[in-house]
Amino acid sequence: MKKLILTILFVATNVSANTSNPSRSLASVRHSLRVEHSKELMGNRYKRSVVSKFENRKDLEKNIYAIVKQRLPKAYKMNAQAVAEAIIEESSVNSLDPYFVMAVISGESSFNPLAVGPVGEIGMMQIRPTTGEWMSNILKIKWNGEKSLQDPIHNIKLGAAYISWLRNKFQGHGQLYLAAYNMGPKSVKKALSRNVYPKDYPIHVMKRYIAFYKEIGTKQRTTL
Repeated sequence: MKKLILTILFVATNVSANTSNPSRSLASVRHSLRVEHSKELMGNRYKRSVVSKFENRKDLEKNIYAIVKQRLPKAYKMNAQAVAEAIIEESSVNSLDPYFVMAVISGESSFNPLAVGPVGEIGMMQIRPTTGEWMSNILKIKWNGEKSLQDPIHNIKLGAAYISWLRNKFQGHGQLYLAAYNMGPKSVKKALSRNVYPKDYPIHVMKRYIAFYKEIGTKQRTTL
């Protein structure tokens, strides 16, 4: 009996420790990839931006977790660590800045896994079922229709991979692959044929992207 009690206390202590400091078990941000992508996104504005101030920061996992936990709906807060883990891991797999992925999520669904868009987009990264099924086939992962898109982890995996696909298609031109995520690659190509460079959605996402980095700086100053 005494041995059983000690075992229970040991497990409870470890669960509590992981909950209070989730960054211990979170995947590590690939900082070289994060910086490379941020430079690609911002171009010649990078050096003068708040983003460049965090070029050498190596402890951003805990901040990512805090953002996710704060913004997830109440019913999903218990899944904050798994969602943060997915954002970090899928960003690394696709050579993306995790703060960029969070900016897309914020703009698309405000971190609501059950969000539904006006033309049938579903989930955190607002993916259409046809796109989700197509990307699932490319990634060779299971596809369960709308249920797959309502699963935040699955949704992030598909969304990050789709951004990566668009990024390759538009040769790393941030404004274009962001616009294509919103309006589709065919629509972007049609706009370009008329010498029009879609900018509303890219500006919308990039404002959120920069705001996340500003938030790190603000929290840093308030704790000094």
